[in-house]
Amino acid sequence: MKHTHTRKIIVLIGSIALAMSIGCSTAKSVVSAVPGASYVPGLEAEQTSGPAVGAKLHFKLTPDEALKILATVAPAHGWELDAVGEQYDLQGLRGKYFRLLTRRFIGGVFEINGVFFSEPTGTYIVIGKKDTGFPQDLIEPFTAAVVAKTGEGQVPAAAASASVEGSAAQTQ
Repeated sequence: MKHTHTRKIIVLIGSIALAMSIGCSTAKSVVSAVPGASYVPGLEAEQTSGPAVGAKLHFKLTPDEALKILATVAPAHGWELDAVGEQYDLQGLRGKYFRLLTRRFIGGVFEINGVFFSEPTGTYIVIGKKDTGFPQDLIEPFTAAVVAKTGEGQVPAAAASASVEGSAAQTQ
């Protein structure tokens, strides 16, 4: 008799926890589907002025030149160029690989890996967020350094002097 009562309590607590987790996940998905909505009532969603994560920035220079510019820009903005190399796939050489490190007050060392991909008109880089791609806080200084070296284009506040692909598709 005593064990039946304990089992009923465990089943009741488990079903309440399951119902709460299902209910909360549904509310988050509904809120994230609404444009401009936030998880905190009264707080608008954060809008970035630069290229979106996953967008490609195209530059009219070789991957080697882009790495040289990155090696000068990164230390001035709190990043350290840790490793560089060549990126290969089944078709052969694709571009130049790099690993950047920065030290965060909370979380310690943060690393991000990226590739300057080679293309017929120059090179492109994919904007990243977590640990892969080009860091968003280096877009503006890097683009300014590229414009200073090549003399082409201009550097707007959003650092979009390089052509951006994919951001229009992500907003729709």
